[in-house]
Amino acid sequence: MFRKTHFKPKKALFGEIAKEFATYFSRFGNWFACICARYPKPIFSGMLACMLVSGVLAFTVMRVKREKPVLAPTNATSPVADGFGQIMDAGQSLKSVLALQNQVNTILHKDSLTGADSAMVKDAIMQLEAIHKQLNVK
Repeated sequence: MFRKTHFKPKKALFGEIAKEFATYFSRFGNWFACICARYPKPIFSGMLACMLVSGVLAFTVMRVKREKPVLAPTNATSPVADGFGQIMDAGQSLKSVLALQNQVNTILHKDSLTGADSAMVKDAIMQLEAIHKQLNVK
């Protein structure tokens, strides 16, 4: 009941494959060494030709073409004035967003809503989306 069980660990797959096909691997290695010893110059020339063809293909046919980014025309204004203009635009957008938010809040706090109220809320949402798109273009 308290006997120790002995087990053999699983052998590695590559070790088993190497054991099984070792004769074929050694035959192929011997054959390849014999061919390399018998014809060293043609093998070396073939290797150089493959490298040359690979290099030519890599720099011509298989080249990845990168698209150059389109540069926007720059304004003649100074960066300080441009930044100030952006700040002013953001301030105006914030004022309009707050006005729309107040308008929607007053509509939502009513006891009963009409069709005109829902139209006003839809219009306010469309204006908010337009402001959002305008600010995120930059």
